[in-house]
Amino acid sequence: MIFHPKTGLSYKIVGSLVLIFILILTVLGMIVRIVFEETIETSEKQKADLLLQTIEKPLQMALYLKFYDQIEEKVLPAVSIPDVLEIVVRDHNDQELYYYRSQKQLSSTGHEPLNVTREIHEPTGGALMGSVALRYSDLSYDETRRSMSAVLYGIGAGLALIVLMAVWWVRYLLSPLGQIARKVRDYKPGDRIHFDEGGSIEIEQIVSAFQEMQKTTHHYLGQMEEINSSLESAVREKTRELEEQYFTDSLTGLPNRYRLQEDLAKGEITALAIVNVDDFKEVNDFFGISIGDEVLIQIGHWLSELSGSCYRLGSDEFALTFHEPLDQKELEYRLGALLKLLEEKIFTVKEESLNIRVTIGVALGCEAVLSRADIALHHAKDNKQPVAFYRQEEKVEEQYRSNLMMASSIRKALFEHRIICHYQPVVHLQTGKVEKYETLVRMVDEAGNIVPPMEFLPVAKHTKLYPQITLEVVHQACSLFAARDEEFSINLSDTDMRNPHIVEEIIQTLTRTGTGSRVVFEILESEGIENYDEVTRFISRVKGLGARIAIDDFGTGYSNFENILNLNVDYIKIDGSLIREMINDRRRRIIVETIVDFSQKIGAETVAEFVGDEATYDMAKALNIDYSQGYFTGKPMPL
Repeated sequence: MIFHPKTGLSYKIVGSLVLIFILILTVLGMIVRIVFEETIETSEKQKADLLLQTIEKPLQMALYLKFYDQIEEKVLPAVSIPDVLEIVVRDHNDQELYYYRSQKQLSSTGHEPLNVTREIHEPTGGALMGSVALRYSDLSYDETRRSMSAVLYGIGAGLALIVLMAVWWVRYLLSPLGQIARKVRDYKPGDRIHFDEGGSIEIEQIVSAFQEMQKTTHHYLGQMEEINSSLESAVREKTRELEEQYFTDSLTGLPNRYRLQEDLAKGEITALAIVNVDDFKEVNDFFGISIGDEVLIQIGHWLSELSGSCYRLGSDEFALTFHEPLDQKELEYRLGALLKLLEEKIFTVKEESLNIRVTIGVALGCEAVLSRADIALHHAKDNKQPVAFYRQEEKVEEQYRSNLMMASSIRKALFEHRIICHYQPVVHLQTGKVEKYETLVRMVDEAGNIVPPMEFLPVAKHTKLYPQITLEVVHQACSLFAARDEEFSINLSDTDMRNPHIVEEIIQTLTRTGTGSRVVFEILESEGIENYDEVTRFISRVKGLGARIAIDDFGTGYSNFENILNLNVDYIKIDGSLIREMINDRRRRIIVETIVDFSQKIGAETVAEFVGDEATYDMAKALNIDYSQGYFTGKPMPL
């Protein structure tokens, strides 16, 4: 406690003195005790040696002459000494010739007696005749010890008295500090404290210093009050400016999204309309960003003048709020009038005249109107409507929640290795043998059920999980077919081939597993290809390892023969919608025949997809299609 930072100075000094006293007394006592014990032990040994020397010669003659009956007489000088406790005389065969034991008992506080033994040899030849053992204790030791203890206790008592006097004196000297501490403890700036001068020079210096400190404190206190007043005013002004900046759009000067959220929280808004400028990116691309910004400023001011309550949400979106009770019919009328006025409005920027079109999403009520109006806006754009109202029965929010849950399930499935591959056989139509397999991804849910790809892949493609699924499929398929002889295909999207990380992982996996010459990468042609340079660069790299390229679902969507030539494909997979109907639909059969003829001329092989029955299988064979894939020849299964 005396070394605790918050302990009083007087207690520290007093405690230190007490510790020093205890330490000195302990060390002194130990030194005296050690010296005393060594001195007494040495003295006892000397006394015991003298006693043995006294009886050694007479015993030597008695043993030499074998006068064993005289042994008692010879040791009588030693026996008569009170300090001798025990004497034992033995011959050379260790037979006891004489034994003496004193009747006196050592006190419980006595020290341990000394045991001294001497061998007795013949006077001439030096042969061993026997031995004498002496047990000796100086009975005056305890008395000496008590005397030394009394001296030590006296010294200790004297030192303790000195320490107590020193303690009292220290407390007396430091008492002015205690008085100062008590007065200073509750001191506040502006208070004035009077100290009694007196005591030591140091105390008077402390009092003088504190008096000067009080004067300085009062002086600076006045200055600080003035500064604080100025600062408070400046802070209020700056806070107002920052708040205005935080809630105001820097481009248009309109209230921004944060102000709208603040106003919505008040619960006074009854309807909200989000106005999105159509094709505004084209305005920026065609006229430049500066003109695009000026157009946004003019649109914002025009909407504000019409509605009286306009916000800019960001980019090319504005929000209009309504506070009075309105039904959908009345809002439709108002917004229709706004759209009609907008058709007639011409925005002029730097001699450029522009007509602007907008799409509007509307939500009624005061609950989650911002997100609901945004949902309505997307609905309007998807259906190419100028205005759309949010409808609870469409359950769009439930779909959002479902997508979030599915994304979470996919992430967990990846972590727990529940993304697996099934493999569908591809049969050569001329030989009827399975020569290839297509790798198809599946997800296993926590209950062990298989989740088909159409349920989780669309969600994965809108998150960062899709690239991880692609890599998982590549690793599993390559690792499996490293120990097999068949060809196998893996589906890749345009974004996969343009992702440097995925491309490098694919190259490393093919090299490590040695499957480069047996893998076929299927490109989903119906999705379109955004960057032919990056895709052809990927194709060139994997073909350098022996891989081949297939166009999947050819004959639908963006299909065109130019893609086949640009991508240097090895296989063309004819879309299942053509294959399924080619028996009953002559036009579809002609398209299939055209694709087969084109493929043969450029040296590419063809695969018929979704072959579900024998008639379709035979028709594909008759049309000289090379391979068949579908439930008729085999369902996707684990290998």
